[in-house]
Order: sequence, then C-alpha cells, then structure tokens
Amino acid sequence: MTLPPLPDEVRQSVESYLELTDTAVPGLIEGLYLHGSLTYGDFRPGRSDIDFLAVLSERPSAMSVDALREVFRELSGRHPRPYFDGLHVTRADLADSPKGCPDVPCVQEWDFRPTGHFGRNLVTWHEIARQAVTVRGPRLTADDVWTDQTALRAYSHANLAEFWQPSLDTLRAGEGQEWVLDGPAERGEWVTEWFVLGVARLHHLLATDRLTSKTGAGRHALTAFDERWQPIVHEALRIREGSATSSYEGDPAARLRDTIAFAATAIEAGRQLAP
Repeated sequence: MTLPPLPDEVRQSVESYLELTDTAVPGLIEGLYLHGSLTYGDFRPGRSDIDFLAVLSERPSAMSVDALREVFRELSGRHPRPYFDGLHVTRADLADSPKGCPDVPCVQEWDFRPTGHFGRNLVTWHEIARQAVTVRGPRLTADDVWTDQTALRAYSHANLAEFWQPSLDTLRAGEGQEWVLDGPAERGEWVTEWFVLGVARLHHLLATDRLTSKTGAGRHALTAFDERWQPIVHEALRIREGSATSSYEGDPAARLRDTIAFAATAIEAGRQLAP
C-alpha cells in the first residue's frame, strides 16, 4: 500500500486502520479520505486529531458494525493519540446534503457509536469535495460530493448563535470559570485555543467565503479585529503552535477574561455578517 506523504503518527494510524478493517470486513472500505488540519498544512503533533471519512461499499450489517467496533478498540490500543475521528458513509450519502445522510457508524475520541452523526455536517462535506487527502479510492470533487456555499454560510452563521454563544455563556458563568481556573494549566490553554480560534474560523468563513484552519483563523483575527485583541489571539496561536513563552505567564485569570471578551466580540461581529 502506497500512501501519500503524511506525518509519521498519521501514517501509522492510517496503515493500522486499513489493515484492521481489511481483515475484519474485507471489501467494506472502498475509500478513505482525510480532512481537517491535514488539508491546510496545519497538523500539529501532540495537539491535532486525525479527521477521516471512510466510503463503504454498502450499508454495513450489524455484524460489520460490531467488527468496526473491535477495529477501533484495537486501533486505540496501538495508537492512543492522536485520536482517529470520523464517520463511515456510502457514495450515495456524499452525493446528497448531510441532512439527508442517516446516522452512521462514527467515532470520536475512541467513543465508537454504531449509529451517530459525528462529522456529518457541511464543513466535512465541503472539505472532502475541495481538498481531502486521498488515501484510498478515487479523488473526490464537487461532482461526487454535495456542496452548497450558501448553505455553508447559513450553517456557519447559525453555529455562532446555536453553539458558540451558549458555550460562551457557560464559560462566562461562575462555575465555568472555576472549572478552568481550578484545573491544570493545560485546561486553561485548551479553552483559550478552542474559543479564540474556533470562533475566528467562523468569522473568517463569513468574511471571506473560504474555509480555513485554526492557525489560518488566528492570522485572520490579527488583521480583522481591533489591535487590542492581538495579545489573546497571539496567545491562542502560541498554544496551537506549542511555543513555550506566554505573555500571560502567571496570570491565567487575565487570559480567561480576555478569552471571554474576544469570543463575545467575534461572535457578535460574525453574526453581523450576512449568512
């Protein structure tokens, strides 16, 4: 099996996944495509997960689903990190809107679900159509995968109000802040990276009509927002890139305050843009 150039930890997980599935359910995996950070050149060892979409030759039987469960149990033992997150669909599923796709076998952080919807969204479909790393099967394009830029914008706009705003409200509440500040330092860093770069990604899509990586979103935020937000954006990028020097050293409360304030500003700015 000849794979495209991949980071070592990604290549090892991919090889093991295909070896295990080809043994357990021969002929089931027709195509394997990687998306997410890899496709933007933004895969960060020790921080990034592997995002995959597998195309099946047919809708799996109960026996095949049980075999896939065992595949991921074995895979998690061989390569516990990075997580190998994704879903298993048919070509017919990809040719239609994600809304038309039924619940399918999927896995997130080694939590395997026989029927679920993790990864079944417009961002996945658009990344697969536009820039997926093809590991097995033909290269997919917009002729094979349903895409709709207007729907992608509407989805991203709604996500600000329906997901990020409630998440921010929870963080802003006293218990949310205690969860961050009373935990290990890594938790505070994760919260800053997740909120600052996650919200900035949606703002980037709505402002430019293009998908981007977390790092790309941070670079966008440095120029798209007022200069006063640069310290917290630089901090999120520092965390993402694994740099050791922090301008918030010894003051996690200040970092959390700035994270909350920037996220609120970016959510509101994004909601002001046309869906």
